[in-house]
Amino acid sequence: TMSRKECRLTIHPPSGMRKRRKMIKRAYDIFKYPNNSISLMISFFDPYYQTLCEFFDTEVNNFHPDIYQELEAVVTGQKEASDFGGNMLNIDIGKEETEVYYQMDDECLGEPCFISTDELYKLVIEWKEMEEKMHRGEDIFPLTIED
Repeated sequence: TMSRKECRLTIHPPSGMRKRRKMIKRAYDIFKYPNNSISLMISFFDPYYQTLCEFFDTEVNNFHPDIYQELEAVVTGQKEASDFGGNMLNIDIGKEETEVYYQMDDECLGEPCFISTDELYKLVIEWKEMEEKMHRGEDIFPLTIED
């Protein structure tokens, strides 16, 4: 695992310079609560995306329609940029890139991370599809996706 210091030194070239790459490797699983209710969990294999993982577990889980709407508005060009503030984390949505960060400026919680806006939009759509499969009882979890 990376230490916090190593995480901070990760340098990403401006998104325009990046080659088209595969989407982030991810895994979906079901979390069962003691009262038998269930929740979809997503995890990313690259520790850089820990904050993004928390964003899905807390914010996408609770506010999917609002987050989807804000991302769609930017991806389709209806808006130049947008943002969304959830219970713990915020996103600043730019045309090329989105920043995911904690509302409280406390690095113990986690470092901000950046992801292509287009990729985050696709992940939010995929997450909803996975949640629907979970609720239909499809026996596909745990599921790892690398594309």
